[in-house]
Amino acid sequence: MMTQMKERAVELIERIPDEKMFYVINILQNLEEMSSNRPADKKQAMEALQNVLKFSGRLPEDFDADKELQEAREEKYGNIG
Repeated sequence: MMTQMKERAVELIERIPDEKMFYVINILQNLEEMSSNRPADKKQAMEALQNVLKFSGRLPEDFDADKELQEAREEKYGNIG
């Protein structure tokens, strides 16, 4: 038995032309990956977080993140826009 939400999704998908199905499949695959509950992914995410937290508090008091970002953008892209 399908829920109403799934039924609505199927109805929408059925109306999409075949030449556009690539996009639907891509979106669904991305959603599936985002919603997966794999322990390896959680472990990797926690390790990354712990790695970032090791550097917590190591920036100088006068650190200006916005200024650093602007300088990095200028260095990488120059005055494109």
